[in-house]
Amino acid sequence: MRRALILLALAPAPLWAQASDLDIPVAAADHFPRGIMAKARVYTDPRGLTLYGMDMRAATGRTGQPAFYCSGDCLTQWEPLLAPRGAPVSPVPREFGGPRDDVTAVKPASDNPDWTVIAGPAGPQWVYKKVHLVFTRKGAAPGSSEHDGADGYVWNSLKYVPPLPKLIAPPDVAARLVDGAYVLADAQGNWLFSPKAADCADPCAWRAHATGMVRRSVGQWTVRQTADQAQWVYRGKPVYRADPRQPVPADGAALTP
Repeated sequence: MRRALILLALAPAPLWAQASDLDIPVAAADHFPRGIMAKARVYTDPRGLTLYGMDMRAATGRTGQPAFYCSGDCLTQWEPLLAPRGAPVSPVPREFGGPRDDVTAVKPASDNPDWTVIAGPAGPQWVYKKVHLVFTRKGAAPGSSEHDGADGYVWNSLKYVPPLPKLIAPPDVAARLVDGAYVLADAQGNWLFSPKAADCADPCAWRAHATGMVRRSVGQWTVRQTADQAQWVYRGKPVYRADPRQPVPADGAALTP
C-alpha cells in the first residue's frame, strides 16, 4: 500500500524560504501554460489574481518526510492552482520527500520547463521552477500582490522576468533588463541609442559608439566611417552611448533587441 502523503499546515517559521525581494531567475520561454499569463511583471490566473509560490523546501524542512502541502486552516486563505484534468503528473523531487532519483520522468504537462505538475491535495497542481507550489490568495483583488513575503517569506509572488533575447550583435553589446523590458548597452554599461531623426544635429555632442578594430557587419549592425572613426549603425541609424547615470536624450531612442 502506497504511503499516504502527509498533509500538514504551514509552520510559522520555515527553514528555507526564498525572500520575496530576491531575484527571480529569468523565464525559460515567453509563452505560458494555458490559463497562466503575465501582467504588470507577475504571473496571474485567468481572473487576474497574482500567483504565489509556496517554497516546498520551506514547508518540508529537514524532516525527510514527503512534501508538505498547504492544508487545514491554510486552505481557508490560499487556493491551489490546479492543472487541467488529465495533465501528466511528475514525481515529487527527492529533495522534497519524493522517490529515488532514478524514477523515469513522465511527459511534462507543458512545453515550458518552468512549469511542471505534481499530485497535490486537491488534484494535479502546478509547480513553478520545480520548487514553488502555486496558489492564489482567496479574497484578493485582481492585480494585488499585498501578500508578497507573507508568513516569514513562505509566500512569494511569482514575478515574470522575460527570457534573455538571442542577440546577433557586436561582442561588446549586451541586453540589460530595465523596468521589465530589455534595452541594449555596451560593455561599460552605457546605454546605446539612436537619434529619433535621421542623425545627430551638427555639431553633435553625443558620444559615438565606435567599432574599434571591427570593420565587418554583424546581423543588423553595419559600420560607417566618419572623418574621425568608424561607428556602429543599427537598423539604419547611427549608434551613440549615454551615461548609465543619465537618461537617454529626449531626441534619442534607446536601442532594443
